Amino acid sequence: MLSLKFPTIPVDHGKRQLTVGGATATSDSGFGISLNGNKDSPSKTSSGSKPSSTSSGSSNGQPGRIVMKTPPRAVESPLFEAASQVKLQWEYDNNMKKPPSKITIRGQMPDGYNEPGTTKPLYWYIAQNISASAKAYNWDTITQSPPGYTLREGTGYKLYIIDSEIGWDNSTHVYPGRLFQFMLPFSMYNSRYGQTNDGVPKNYNPNAAARPAVSCIAIAVALAVAIAAPIL
Repeated sequence: MLSLKFPTIPVDHGKRQLTVGGATATSDSGFGISLNGNKDSPSKTSSGSKPSSTSSGSSNGQPGRIVMKTPPRAVESPLFEAASQVKLQWEYDNNMKKPPSKITIRGQMPDGYNEPGTTKPLYWYIAQNISASAKAYNWDTITQSPPGYTLREGTGYKLYIIDSEIGWDNSTHVYPGRLFQFMLPFSMYNSRYGQTNDGVPKNYNPNAAARPAVSCIAIAVALAVAIAAPIL
């Protein structure tokens, strides 16, 4: 399975707001752990009833789906840098006849992390009920992580994007022309290029580094050793 690292945006640890497409998500906009498994509804405004499957539906009966642009969909399980902002961008396929007006982005911790006192998977909200018009989001992996947990280097993470009106419970049901639950598996890694005490300078680019010049003294010493070796 191919995994690639993607550029991330430096984090301003003093900020707690993200603005995407005119909408601002803050730490009190619904981030947190769900303690009732799949029985929660990410939408704060939805009545919980199933949306109509007849209005604005696609002619072939298929639901709409997300097509990722960043990271590219060709990468099955991308690598995201911990303690950074991860850029997400997407489009919709041709079956999307009624795009969502608001979306919810949810994360799932790897196997072995469970809701307190249960064996249920541990989920958290990255963003809840934000405007879907931009079809993009910058995820701060520090401020939008599970409360009480740090996103650590490893595999097995999952990211979900759903239509907030449809809600989590119904997000895997087929509603023609409307968003079907999107899931992206991913891994986290710790960048070590920012460390200076191991001899690697900050912003070091190994592909742009100049090759070291060989001094005349080094060449002369090497020749002298080569000539003296048969005599010894």
